[in-house]
Amino acid sequence: MIGTRTTFYAALLGAAYLTGCGPTGAFGSMSLLQGDAASEAPLVTSAELARGAITVSGPDGYCIDPATLRRTPSGGFAALASCHIMSGGQTGPIVEPALITVTVSPAPDEVPGPSDLAEVLGTTLLQDRELSALAVGLMATGGEAAFDGSDPRHWRGAFVIGPHLIGVTLYAPKDSPLVGAQGAAFVNTVSSTIRAKARTDTAARADQPQSSRDPLAERLGRLFARRDL
Repeated sequence: MIGTRTTFYAALLGAAYLTGCGPTGAFGSMSLLQGDAASEAPLVTSAELARGAITVSGPDGYCIDPATLRRTPSGGFAALASCHIMSGGQTGPIVEPALITVTVSPAPDEVPGPSDLAEVLGTTLLQDRELSALAVGLMATGGEAAFDGSDPRHWRGAFVIGPHLIGVTLYAPKDSPLVGAQGAAFVNTVSSTIRAKARTDTAARADQPQSSRDPLAERLGRLFARRDL
């Protein structure tokens, strides 16, 4: 039986995949990095999750594909990539290719660290860094499933804002500078922006009774609780 902290973070990790918008979810090989529009909807630079409590946006040049957005009263999911690539060169500057996923879920009692994450993933933690916005870890494997040509190594981290646990993952092409220290800084930038834009007033918080928490997160929690990790 996994402890509460690891179980809930396992739910966080699985949420993107089971909602159909994970790295290889509804799009097969991830189209966000290949210039193929996953949706006819226009790209957006920011999106509100968890009833507006959490705003997701990326650095200049990175957009959210509306097709990846999933919203629940207590959380949600969004994926970001190069605006230039997703628009077929029609908008945005040329930036390093990357896929960034942000998942928001109800917060556990403790913030899971990079070693917890590596254990849940069943991979090796190559390095970890304590940055200004969060602690991040470079995972040895798993990134190869994100899109064609993606590096197995990828950065993951998590932090808490009020009642919300925010998980940020960065996938990049093989041997991209974002696989190294630049990637850790990138995740920190995204996380810092989320912190700066978060609403912490009572009205914005998605605190809910246990019985009305996100059913997807609850199902995932029960699923991972039965696994011998």
